[in-house]
Amino acid sequence: MSNYLEVILQITEFNRDLKIERLQLGAEEVWFVCYDSVVNSQETIEFIWKSGITPAVSYDEICTRLAGKAWSTKNMNELQQGRVVLLSADGEQAFSFQGKPASLSRAMDKPENESMPFAPAIAFMEPLTTNIGLIRKSMNSPYLMAEGFTFTGAATKEATLVYHSELVNTQLLDQVKSHLQKAANRDLQTGQDLMEILGSSHFDLLSPFYKTEIPMQAISSMMKGRVILLIDGEPVAYVLPLLFGDFISIQWDRQLPLLIMFALRYLRLMSLLISLLTPGLYVALVSVNPETLRIELALSVASSRIGIPLPTFLEMAFLLIVSEISIESTQRLPKSIAASITVIGGIVLGTAIVDAKLVSSLVIIVLSVSVTATFAFPNYLNTLNIRITRAAIVVLSGIFGVFGLFAGFITICFYVCRIEHFGIPFMSFFDFKKLKQT
Repeated sequence: MSNYLEVILQITEFNRDLKIERLQLGAEEVWFVCYDSVVNSQETIEFIWKSGITPAVSYDEICTRLAGKAWSTKNMNELQQGRVVLLSADGEQAFSFQGKPASLSRAMDKPENESMPFAPAIAFMEPLTTNIGLIRKSMNSPYLMAEGFTFTGAATKEATLVYHSELVNTQLLDQVKSHLQKAANRDLQTGQDLMEILGSSHFDLLSPFYKTEIPMQAISSMMKGRVILLIDGEPVAYVLPLLFGDFISIQWDRQLPLLIMFALRYLRLMSLLISLLTPGLYVALVSVNPETLRIELALSVASSRIGIPLPTFLEMAFLLIVSEISIESTQRLPKSIAASITVIGGIVLGTAIVDAKLVSSLVIIVLSVSVTATFAFPNYLNTLNIRITRAAIVVLSGIFGVFGLFAGFITICFYVCRIEHFGIPFMSFFDFKKLKQT
């Protein structure tokens, strides 16, 4: 193996933020090496001087005082995790220790994608330790456990599994830990990577987790026996596993009287059915099974379609595509521009399409009700699955009518009832505390 100093000097050409500085520590002259972008070098050097360095100190004593460990060029990735390397003057010896981190994080902020009235205005942040601290401060329990995992693929990624040792479902915990331990040598950069690590198929419509950026929501799930996965660099918590109740309930509901809480949850459940079935039902009744309509309603529908060149199925398909494009186009725009696009797409464009006799006004009404109902759910990401299945039901309804509508809905029911993540059924409505020993 070549001299450590020579190896490091070779890679400085490709890493402009790699800092190499000569330091005189007592009787020893050493080389100070770190990434200036992730380590505050000035504070770290001050920390070294305050660790009890004397004029007669030796290189080995410096290593002991700084709680260092032996280092080699095989551990080069440690530098990117905030560690500092001290090399002997000849470059033949090296040890590393934890440096003082540079300030890379933003200030605490309120949630951007989730809203809970009168809830603490604090959201998860990118640093892993900060997110663990938010949970510990909010929960304050001696039974709170945080187990660390490292994924060493193309880039090293740190993750922490957080759970309540007294309330956690042991079967769930064992399976999740097993999946994470087996994937130690894999990449963890995207949600798809995490789904693969947790044993899900590429073709699964529902992921085994849901994301939340609100610590209170994550803690609520943990108190019901679930586990939380925090990943360094991501301002969200992954709650495992995803359950049907996550589509219609949130922790904030419990701030209200019991009857109002149930009323809100039944309203969201009704919104799910309206969002999923209304467009397909309209297409089925108007284009395939008009004989099922009352004569008054049939005449009203017929009069609204006078002069419309497109069949009902193509009307609905066209407007569904336009609405999805409008929703997607506003997700990554600045809020001021997104509001303008929404007005243009929702009001101006809708009115112009009806006036141009391309679609009937009834289709606009049905689709508006369906799209509005889609966003009655607590978590925006959960609406993506509903929007996809809604399009599939519209296609089946346009081909087979009411039979296709019910066939599609029953198929979806069978599909979600057979989903099971980590031994917990997706449609489980039980408290995990009751399932803990099962």
